[in-house]
Amino acid sequence: MKRTVFLSIVVFIVPAAIAAQEQAGELNFKSGRWSYEYYAGDQAISYAAFEERLARHDQDLASRFCSGKNLSIVGTVIGSIGAFCFGYDIGVRLAGVEGNTPLLVGGGIVMSTGIAMSYAGEKRMRKVLTLYKRKDSVASLMIHSGYSGLGIRFNF
Repeated sequence: MKRTVFLSIVVFIVPAAIAAQEQAGELNFKSGRWSYEYYAGDQAISYAAFEERLARHDQDLASRFCSGKNLSIVGTVIGSIGAFCFGYDIGVRLAGVEGNTPLLVGGGIVMSTGIAMSYAGEKRMRKVLTLYKRKDSVASLMIHSGYSGLGIRFNF
């Protein structure tokens, strides 16, 4: 009877508890106006806590997420500079003054490049979180033998 109760707990209750824990600690981010907002489940957390949780899970994923974030930030800065040049020349032309065509074309190219870099960085960040969630959803139950006898080992 004790074995039946124990096995039913292991088979039915533990996987449900593991799934609930994964949902509560699920990492996510949103792109804000000037920065990113990081979440663990529904709770907002700092970037340091977000990065620490990601690094505790897998250091490679944390470094890939950081490189994606850096690419996104650099793309935003470059795109902003290009947008300023492009917008300045458009404004001058709308005021009736002859514009600077190289500034217009260069600003448009730099702005487009910055936007592409920013989206590529954000896509890389989302891919890392997809890999984190996929890797996190794999749970295993193993019987482990050691010096003191047999035991059950949970990996999640």
